[in-house]
Amino acid sequence: MTRRHAYLTLAVVCLFSGTSALAQQKLGDLVGEMGFDWMVGKWVAMTDDGQEIQLVYKWELDKHVVSVYLKMGIYESRSLIYYVPAKEEVVQIGADNQGGHSKGLWAPSGEKAVSKIDGTDANGQVNKMGVVYSKVDADTMKVEIYEIDSAGELADYAWATVQFKRKN
Repeated sequence: MTRRHAYLTLAVVCLFSGTSALAQQKLGDLVGEMGFDWMVGKWVAMTDDGQEIQLVYKWELDKHVVSVYLKMGIYESRSLIYYVPAKEEVVQIGADNQGGHSKGLWAPSGEKAVSKIDGTDANGQVNKMGVVYSKVDADTMKVEIYEIDSAGELADYAWATVQFKRKN
């Protein structure tokens, strides 16, 4: 390694170390304070036609990130949820096995967690949806899916509701 590369490496390490020190609050702290840590874990539901849906929320990187895995039939997606301190936003980005990708924001609404997601399929078609998560009991989660209007607000009624059970 040349002296120039050594200095560059040291500068990069210092930059990332300094950035980490500034961002003291992490996603895990926020989730715990808001009371949504119950969502972390493995969940399973069945559609009306008997198809299984698997949903897994898993802490990563010392609770700075939640990884999300969703599988329904042949469809699979992976997402990351993380906190952006400078904007005070909880962000989600993801991709699926059919060439699509998504991005969105999370926010609390009373005792419910709400994610507003913009999903883009492989053909460039954008779909916006709101997903509302609520705790029924320690082993049951209700997920409601809403259309989002042009003002970015959830529709008055969910177009789908699914009950998930915790899977050990």
